Amino acid sequence: MNLEELQHRFQDIVLTKECTYADWVSEREGRLPSRDRLAIYHNAYRIRLIDVLRENFAHTVIYLGDHWFNQLASDYVQSHHSTYNNIGYYGHQFAEFVANQLPVDKEVAELAELDWVLRRVFDGKDSVPLTMETLPVLVSQDPDNFCLTPVPTMTLITHEYNTLDIWHAIDKDSTPPEVIALPQQVDVLIWRKEHSPHFRSVSPLESLALQWVHEGHAVNEIGEALQNRFPDVDVSNEFGLMLQRWINDEVLAFHV
Repeated sequence: MNLEELQHRFQDIVLTKECTYADWVSEREGRLPSRDRLAIYHNAYRIRLIDVLRENFAHTVIYLGDHWFNQLASDYVQSHHSTYNNIGYYGHQFAEFVANQLPVDKEVAELAELDWVLRRVFDGKDSVPLTMETLPVLVSQDPDNFCLTPVPTMTLITHEYNTLDIWHAIDKDSTPPEVIALPQQVDVLIWRKEHSPHFRSVSPLESLALQWVHEGHAVNEIGEALQNRFPDVDVSNEFGLMLQRWINDEVLAFHV
């Protein structure tokens, strides 16, 4: 065998669900059988990836318990091979996988998604936050059609259950509350302020405004569209309050 063929065969053994025998691995007296030696790498690959999942989904681990989480993680590792040079990115489909495996316990998938996004926000791309002092500079570029820019780490996710309460209880080492379906789904804003991930629930109006900001619509267009969507709301006042909070919370980036 040449080196490339040897690498492919070794990889096949590592990735196969059950470790197999390889006649191209030499046997020597006084050493472990070749299959046992291969099993070391076969098992180490899985253990390392499960450890990564446990780190990336720390609150989900606590919520499910070690046994249940490790079983899900083991099944995920077998069906989702690592394709990243940076192993920290492993697990981007885990929340979706959990949703398919536990269709009745939807709060688990929501908790896993929250864990994942917060983890990715932590090491997301840096940016210069917009401030009240730099806002006039931005507006002066095109007063009638200026746009706001969210920070690169801003993300919106949707919850159908009281998953935020569950996450906060776990974070405080308290007993999680009983799972409750929310009267209506709630959008959650996630971003990084300085070096810390932050998140909070947002109203339907704010969620829609942030989505349109992210899509690059001009502020005037957003205001008009919001007023059409929420005719009973003083959108001018609400948008002004939201803008001030976004700036204070460093949800917006400064670009000229």
